[in-house]
Amino acid sequence: MALTELKFYFTTVPAHKFMHIKNYESNGYFDFWEKQDKIEGADCCTVCDKLDYIKSKLDGEDGVFGKYSGQIMARIFEGDKSPEAYGVRLQADYSGEVPTPMLMLDVAESEYLVFEHGPFDYETECAELDRRFNAAIASFDFSQTEYELDNSRGRVQYSIFDPERHEKRLIPVKRR
Repeated sequence: MALTELKFYFTTVPAHKFMHIKNYESNGYFDFWEKQDKIEGADCCTVCDKLDYIKSKLDGEDGVFGKYSGQIMARIFEGDKSPEAYGVRLQADYSGEVPTPMLMLDVAESEYLVFEHGPFDYETECAELDRRFNAAIASFDFSQTEYELDNSRGRVQYSIFDPERHEKRLIPVKRR
């Protein structure tokens, strides 16, 4: 595969629930799991296994085990703090189990700037694609749009990573 240009677009994401664990001290995916692996019952294997069994995930397929289907990283804006989180997005009316140590957050309908890339080879293209995402997000010129960043309390930034299908970064925005 060859990397292509990132697409970007604005969209409204319907209200949903976010079942997750969060960490106030981590900085990035690998650091997140390094810190979580020191917390009994909140380590990567335990959490991912529990999330595999959650049904009706918005970003993956049910019944897929060991491939992290529908599991995503996030940053939750809580005012002064913005912990990193890992979990699954669910329908707003989800009423199923919330296994320990998971937390549940109601996320209101809101607008997002989405950066997206199609399928890619994890082994050979992941690092370059991550660099491209970070550069595109950092250099995005909001002055040419009717939007601005919205890191207010209750907003959530998502990173959806599924190399066989796509990678998406959802950045919370609001209209000026």
